[in-house]
Amino acid sequence: MKPSRIAALGSLLFAAAFPASAQTVPSSDVQELDTLVVTADLWSSELARTSASATVFAAEQLAANGNQSFGDLVNATPNLTWAAGTSRARYFQIRGIGENSQFEGESPDSSVRFLIDDLDFTGIGGAATLFDTQQVEVLRGPQAGAFGANAAAGVIKLVSADPTPFWTGYTEATVANDDHLSGGFAVGGPLSDKVMFRVAAQRTTANGWRDNAFLNRDDTDGIDETALRLKLRVLPSDAWQWDATLFYADQDNGYDEFSLDNTGFTTYSDIPGHDIQEATAGSLRGVYTGNALVFTTKTSFTTADSLYSYDSDWTYAADPRGYDLFLELSRERETFNQEFRVDREVGETGRWTLGAYYESLVEDTFLTEGFGDAATRYDATTMAVFGQWGQELTPGTRLVAGLRVEDYDLATDIEFRSPLDFSDTLVGGKLTLEQDLGERTLGFASLTRGYKAGGANIYNYLVVPDEGPAGYDTEIMWNYEIGLRTRSADGRLSGEIIAFHLDRDTPQVRDSAGYGGSFTYFVDNGKSASITGAEASFRAQLAEGFSAYGSLGLMNSDLDAFTLHNTAQTPAGGRELANVPAYTYSLGGRYDAGNGFWASAELNGRDDYFESNTHDQTRSAFNVVNASVGYRHEQWSVTLWARNLLDERYEKRIFYFANAGPNWETTRYESPADPRQVGLTVRYSF
Repeated sequence: MKPSRIAALGSLLFAAAFPASAQTVPSSDVQELDTLVVTADLWSSELARTSASATVFAAEQLAANGNQSFGDLVNATPNLTWAAGTSRARYFQIRGIGENSQFEGESPDSSVRFLIDDLDFTGIGGAATLFDTQQVEVLRGPQAGAFGANAAAGVIKLVSADPTPFWTGYTEATVANDDHLSGGFAVGGPLSDKVMFRVAAQRTTANGWRDNAFLNRDDTDGIDETALRLKLRVLPSDAWQWDATLFYADQDNGYDEFSLDNTGFTTYSDIPGHDIQEATAGSLRGVYTGNALVFTTKTSFTTADSLYSYDSDWTYAADPRGYDLFLELSRERETFNQEFRVDREVGETGRWTLGAYYESLVEDTFLTEGFGDAATRYDATTMAVFGQWGQELTPGTRLVAGLRVEDYDLATDIEFRSPLDFSDTLVGGKLTLEQDLGERTLGFASLTRGYKAGGANIYNYLVVPDEGPAGYDTEIMWNYEIGLRTRSADGRLSGEIIAFHLDRDTPQVRDSAGYGGSFTYFVDNGKSASITGAEASFRAQLAEGFSAYGSLGLMNSDLDAFTLHNTAQTPAGGRELANVPAYTYSLGGRYDAGNGFWASAELNGRDDYFESNTHDQTRSAFNVVNASVGYRHEQWSVTLWARNLLDERYEKRIFYFANAGPNWETTRYESPADPRQVGLTVRYSF
């Protein structure tokens, strides 16, 4: 998009707002901004009082502009990126840190913690529908104090609607181009004066934007998903509250996105792949509130069976460039978490928390390809103790200190190779100084020590040390932040700005080598890396009916030159890190006419950035417009929405390797992001 068009769109968003806000409007006619609460941190707090970099999407913003799944929010979140290669977004990077795939031999340890309520969907977050979701939170920076090794980059949390002591619910249907159909219902209320529930169900189907010219089909990359959720809340006494959640997600999706000639939305695979995942998860949270202490227990489990497959040569048997290879990765994952904690609210000794945590992650992988079959087991156990203490030093000045000590043990069983185990004692924590700068402004500075545990390279056919190391070491992160949050006296404007610098010692770098369908995947440690940047955002109720919001992310990075631990001593690094765009931004506005009609629009964009640390190919910069108009009358609402309204063309995944015979030349292969989509959503609330 040309700069002139960006400026024009920005002007359209604010031209109506700023003149209106300049008029004299009685304060009683202008609504205050809703209060947003961050729940993903160890201590829940209002966003305006949170001394960390966080983005919160409220229900109104989630429902606008055709948002369907968490992947639709990535472009509106500062310094958050994602990598495709799957039917739904599930590989995320926060401030440039995170995984972009889990191909054969790539381990399930993740840098970004992904939670749906209390359920752990880290690394398998494609099931994250936004249906009946009341809030989405993104915490940036190491969160070791609260979540340990799997939150080295940050935390993403979806908070679904809770049970209520009164009856409420809705049913919703959506139709859009690409043969997109979606329908669902949510209902909840009291079963007795001490028991309440909420149940939600949704089904979504779509063709997936691809036309397979060889098979004459338009659904080889299609979507077929079902999600069910049940939540119960039991209040057996004034002191106890119990919350239980059951969640089921069935994704029977296709996967067919690349071609040898980069033909965009046209593919030629003779055996299209699949991206299938069936997940069942449950949690039980109990909270006992005493006179001075609060005791919390959280138990959760997640089981996921998945099948990821694709036509390796992306073409048909008669094509002389093809090699007729089909790959299947079948995985069974089981995760179990248990946490106990005791909290004391502010008293003479300050506010403090003490807790213990246990986690078990077992993943069995079975690889089927033309070269043979292979099995792998990855079994990781975590036991940790943690604590956090906060004390007011002087009126308006507070110190918060947190510490987590974690024992991490990994055992592997790798067919055709000797098993490799890894264990380490990990220490993380934070030190934060908070300063009230007036009644409505908070300043803070923090130092955080995060970590990502070392592990084993589990590719079955990895030749050690010729191709890469058998294992890799723990990465240590030091994150420095300084920030400011403020809110206007009338509650109509809020904003924040946070600057950060992140040092990574022995950074874990994923690498791969090979051509065609024969690839070797491994993780190695570099010497050091650093990322410097900032995040800023605002929300404003400009005048009666007019509101606006925006965010900006800035980053600069450096990966020091190092040598891979293989026989060839391959040089690496010496440039910027992957997944670190120089800027990301979002700018939006909404108008409520007061008679049932409303309209909203947002402009999201980001700079180009390296796709991978293993090559120098970059994703294109882009600017995308999303918009919606709607009407509400009594219990009915109708929304006409458009995503990528101006049909901006850019990539959602790039591969750079040799995949076409007989010359096997290294080539850039692109998977285009979704084109313009226009849809209609009808909702009936009761």
